Amino acid sequence: MLEQNQKIVLSGKEALDALKEIEYILISLRKMGSFYAEKPGALEEYRKATTDFIDDCAVTQRLAKVRTIISQHFDDSLGDDEMDDIERHFSDLKFWKPDQPLNKKEPETEVPDISKGTIQQVTCKRNELLMVFTNQQDEFLLITFHNPIEFKGISAIGIETNGLHKEEDLTLSQDAKCTTPLQNTKTYCFKETIRKEVIFTVTSDGYSVEKI
Repeated sequence: MLEQNQKIVLSGKEALDALKEIEYILISLRKMGSFYAEKPGALEEYRKATTDFIDDCAVTQRLAKVRTIISQHFDDSLGDDEMDDIERHFSDLKFWKPDQPLNKKEPETEVPDISKGTIQQVTCKRNELLMVFTNQQDEFLLITFHNPIEFKGISAIGIETNGLHKEEDLTLSQDAKCTTPLQNTKTYCFKETIRKEVIFTVTSDGYSVEKI
């Protein structure tokens, strides 16, 4: 990095203008996530609302403005590699492509660290069971169980749990055993924090988690 780029200085107005655009985008997306956390069955509606917000509220232009405010203070002299400092620092970025979507998710094969929290809502759709879960950081998580074959809840909504755990002993109802191959399924459970009793179980091919 060039010595003159080791430290850049923004005016107070420039910094405030950049922060204003970031605040608008960040808080708007957070409000949308909180609103749709109460409607997990409306995932497609949530995605459309997010896309409409990006398009209709000039999010790309707002972010471009922030980029200009910051980047205009860098010296853009080229180095021996024919790149300036910004280009060089960004050279390992992988951008979205039609055939390589960045948001592609695969079901988890291992249980990630989902901290203690509360089950807020459960919705069953075709080939999916959707759960809205809030953790100790007050983050809303959408847990999607893929191809569920059986689930059971005992007064689970609004109860604080010790998080998601994989149940080693697979026990299914007789109907589920008769209709479903078992080799790829796993059973996950949530236990009440205080009494340690299982209050929700689901058997599925796996799951994925995303913040909403």
